[in-house]
Amino acid sequence: MAVNWTREQRQVIESRNRNLLVSAAAGSGKTAVLVERIVRMVTEGEHPLEIDRLLVMTFTRAAAAEMRERIQEAIEKKLEEQPESGHLQRQAVMAQYARITTIDSFCLYILKEHFDRLHLDPAFRVGDEGEMLLMRADVMRDMLEDYYENGKERYEAFVDAYAVGKADAGIDEAIFQVYAFSQSNPWPGEWLARCREELADASLEELNGTEWMRFLLKDAAMQAEEWVRELSEAARLCEEEDGPQPYLPAIREDLSQISRILACTDSYEAFSRAVGSVSFSRLAAIRGKKLSVNPEKKERVADCRKRVKKAVERLREEYLFESPERVLRDLEESRDGLLMLLELTEEFSRRFQEKKKEKNVLDFNDLEHFALEALTEPEENRGAGEVRPARAPDPVADELSRQFDEILVDEYQDSNLVQETLIRYISRERFGQPNVFMVGDVKQSIYKFRLARPELFLEKYDAYTREDGAFQKIELHQNFRSRCAVLDSVNDVFYCIMTKKLGGIAYTEETALHAGAVFEEREGLSELQTELLLIDTAAGALEELDEDLSDYTARELEAGMIAGRIKGLVDPENGITVWDKEEKRYRRARYGDIVILLRSVSGWAESFCEVLGRHGIPAAAESRTGYFTAVEVETVLNLLAVIDNPIQDIPLAAVLKSPIGALTDEELAHLASWYKAGCAEEADKGLYRAVKAYLGGEDDVSRARRLPLLARLKELAGLYAELKAMAVYLPMHELLYRIYDRTGYYSYVSAMPGGEARRANLDMLVEKAAAYESTSYRGVFHFIRYIEKLKKYNTDFGEARTQTGRTEAVRIMSIHKSKGLEFPIVFVAAMAKQFNKQDTRGTLLIDADLGIGTDYLDPVKRLKGPTLKKNVMKRRMELDALGEELRVLYVAMTRAREKLILTASVKGLPERLEKWNHFSPEEGRVPCTVLTLAGSYLDWILMSMRASAGTVRINVREEKAAEQLTREIGAQLARRDSLQELFGERPDAVYDEDIRGLLTRSFTFRYPFQADMVLNTKMSVSELKRAHMEEEEEETVFLPTLPAFMGEEDRAEGGTTRGNAYHRLMQLLPLEEIAREDISTDQALHAWILSCLRRFQEEKRITEEAASLIQPGDIVAFLKTGLGRRMCRAAQAGRLSREQPFVIGIPAREMGDWDSDELVLIQGIIDAFFEEDGELVVIDYKTDYARNEEILKNRYEAQIRYYERALCQISGKRVRERCIYSYRLGEIWV
Repeated sequence: MAVNWTREQRQVIESRNRNLLVSAAAGSGKTAVLVERIVRMVTEGEHPLEIDRLLVMTFTRAAAAEMRERIQEAIEKKLEEQPESGHLQRQAVMAQYARITTIDSFCLYILKEHFDRLHLDPAFRVGDEGEMLLMRADVMRDMLEDYYENGKERYEAFVDAYAVGKADAGIDEAIFQVYAFSQSNPWPGEWLARCREELADASLEELNGTEWMRFLLKDAAMQAEEWVRELSEAARLCEEEDGPQPYLPAIREDLSQISRILACTDSYEAFSRAVGSVSFSRLAAIRGKKLSVNPEKKERVADCRKRVKKAVERLREEYLFESPERVLRDLEESRDGLLMLLELTEEFSRRFQEKKKEKNVLDFNDLEHFALEALTEPEENRGAGEVRPARAPDPVADELSRQFDEILVDEYQDSNLVQETLIRYISRERFGQPNVFMVGDVKQSIYKFRLARPELFLEKYDAYTREDGAFQKIELHQNFRSRCAVLDSVNDVFYCIMTKKLGGIAYTEETALHAGAVFEEREGLSELQTELLLIDTAAGALEELDEDLSDYTARELEAGMIAGRIKGLVDPENGITVWDKEEKRYRRARYGDIVILLRSVSGWAESFCEVLGRHGIPAAAESRTGYFTAVEVETVLNLLAVIDNPIQDIPLAAVLKSPIGALTDEELAHLASWYKAGCAEEADKGLYRAVKAYLGGEDDVSRARRLPLLARLKELAGLYAELKAMAVYLPMHELLYRIYDRTGYYSYVSAMPGGEARRANLDMLVEKAAAYESTSYRGVFHFIRYIEKLKKYNTDFGEARTQTGRTEAVRIMSIHKSKGLEFPIVFVAAMAKQFNKQDTRGTLLIDADLGIGTDYLDPVKRLKGPTLKKNVMKRRMELDALGEELRVLYVAMTRAREKLILTASVKGLPERLEKWNHFSPEEGRVPCTVLTLAGSYLDWILMSMRASAGTVRINVREEKAAEQLTREIGAQLARRDSLQELFGERPDAVYDEDIRGLLTRSFTFRYPFQADMVLNTKMSVSELKRAHMEEEEEETVFLPTLPAFMGEEDRAEGGTTRGNAYHRLMQLLPLEEIAREDISTDQALHAWILSCLRRFQEEKRITEEAASLIQPGDIVAFLKTGLGRRMCRAAQAGRLSREQPFVIGIPAREMGDWDSDELVLIQGIIDAFFEEDGELVVIDYKTDYARNEEILKNRYEAQIRYYERALCQISGKRVRERCIYSYRLGEIWV
């Protein structure tokens, strides 16, 4: 049956000999049109093309395979109509070998054809991702070690600025970050060189010409322009008869000041003067009976002014420094660190390339860059004085240009600069014969995190014309997927919120979705209206619930709300009907028709699956995570870790407790206690030595108990020895097979619930081992590193999939995973989840266009803070991220075919609904300055409702938390009644209220010791102190004014090491000697401390390094205090204890927010305490930095309170006083 193509689709299919950009909206039949175009090019016309004269590039192998299959099927159908056609016969055969490929595969083809030009070994291979991560880490480690050994002063200063704690984590991540951005550029070395050039000394005039300063001024102008519009609207309201006229003078003054900012955005100096001079006067009071003011207009004007004031303040914070000269000074103070970072990145890049060459391996970045190099004319080939572009295409590129009559690029909106350059080099545009076909939808560009550049699409979209010509664009805006109800709500929302300023493209009649699908008429279409379901999770909304139900999380409440709606949708009698594309008929909706989309499934999918399951709804979560945390995979990886190195307590304990070792908790505890009791001098050597000692023990104590455990440990020791020997010579995948066979673990997991999936996970591990063997690494040790790197960089594979065909379960997946798919019924959930802005909070910010931004460092004053450039880049990244989030929301909402439902759990729903109710729309659109204030998708939906004056076609429904939970209990009771009826209970039985209450309590029962399952049964005081501090930090965001390197000083040289040194000296000092007259003066006391230090070093009781960190003056100051003198007197009387270890048991409930009475063992060491008049005084020394006593007291009060409790519990004596002694601040009494 012939396809009835639309006019625009026919244009796309039939246009030839031009660069054609096709903006294909969601559901517009993009792939079908692309396939039809290719098929017609190779089968129709007087001179049809040979299919190998086309280059078709996609972004995934799956997409390439699908396209090839569809093209082959279409050609074969043509061949059935013209079986005598030799040309079609040839195309049918050649279609298997046509260049329908990913960009990576095409680059690989270029490299194999021209390896000699690139000085590559023809036997090169493309490295596995895990192998590249290992190699990268090895190169980085060696390079940093070399720099440490050379001890350059510049490098040491760089480490101070970028290192996190005592590790190199901050350094290597910063280098990797810059390296990754450089690799997204066609010429990485040139990009790094440009970054270096930008760091050169610049005048204020030159600063105005930089890319980042131009962005600042443009951004400021955009904001000021919108403020002028909003204030003008406010002034208009004031001038109305019932408007707040007394406000008008202040509003006009505001308008004048903001207009000055708008007029001064040609240079930073003028801009900073204009913004610095802005001041807002108080609004006049509205009094008098003669004034009749509309309260709503009054509120709108006041709200507008408040919003503008806040926006101006934000602008000042981000862009206004004390002077333009200060801006230059800050940039200068950040220069040395950035130059060192660029040097390290260039050195890493060079070494990494050398290592790959040595191993004869390439990564995916190499494929693209070497392909470009093969197509680029070498510098030495140019004639003397010849003027040509710096990077001119080579004859190899010309040859490829002649080889392909047309280049077709799918999903063009996700291209990057490297791919764009490659396409330009092999196209015929430079010969005056444009021949590139590009199709995509910039509104669906959601891969910025992969360094996609949607602006490449937008540049052509703005430059190309709709008229017939060499550079043409065609809009495919008809949607053949969704019903009008879905399209109407999508259009209503995005017309209000997608603008060129934020989303990159304005949502207009031309870019909106137009209904193209024809659905068979039926009754009840009103039930398909898009819905917004809201549930309030504020404390007040849960007050009426009983204690057992009030701890339901927001996720569970939202999932419960969705479950209730799903039940209604699939109800056999009253549920909605959907069109079945396969059966070609209407039918009742099923669970398999429904998908729940989430921005991120992590943490949410598990909760949703659990709650849906409680409602009797089958659900399956699809994600790329979860493989490495599957218990069967973790168990085998732990066993491999033990085979490699048994002296690792955690992996060994995991293996012993697993089905492989089969030890119980009691047996492990017995093993540990037996070892500590019988081998005290070895007791700190770990679990492996405990097992060895147990195997070699000959005592007869508890022999009856020892024998079964001894037999099992001997068996495990034999297995370990056998596998250890095999690991030396067996390939990794063979070793895994032996492990599965010898332990029986493969059969064991097969018999567990979900055995098929578990078995598939172990099979996948064997596949990964086989992939590892194809790398340049060998052995168990490197395989474990290989897996750890994949874990660290989130290269998870998702649990192995075993389902095939259609499943009748609700699917839960990420929005990114859903791209390109469609579903009858779509829930877009977690709409109130806050946007992730983590990428803009780092020390280092990088942008492909603006370069690198970081903090300035003043090594003399020990100050650190963001430079203006970093603030500008943060703003740019925030706007880019919001634009990306807009596109992600568009993708989510356009997946639905029949019905779309948006859901959100909101804390304080009335306040959220009111929040966006007073801004002034701009021709029915939300102003960009308001759009950027959004923190979630829900905010944008609510903004659109305000901007459209309530005409957005979405039904809003609020659900009460109490009602939703009552329904859940009812659903559980109904299931129980069904089971009773199934097993012969009388369906008409009447229960009295006591029985009903008992059932309700039963079905809402929660395991009372749930908290015990995640409770640490042994904790140190330091851990408790950190937990206490973290609880406080959750309530108060503290922004330190000190630079990070100063705040972390104590954690580095002056921290743990220095603190330990002071503690050790205070433990060793013979304080009873202080009474001697010859050391009564400060000078004598100072000399006595130095002599003690020398003696302790000679006796090897304190190290030379520790002694060098101690300032004797600090100790003298302490000993001269009242506390110090009391402590010395206690030492003389023998009532002083120092470095006293303790272990006490405390009910978990008393330690914090734990719903458990389980005893937790608390261990710690008390610095010092002494007895006075039968009562105790506790002392805790502190060497770390704090600005004032209150900070230090808040930091350590919880810790010293545990010391007090321990002393009271152990000694039975009352603690009279508690003192934190700070060597910086002195005595702090708690």
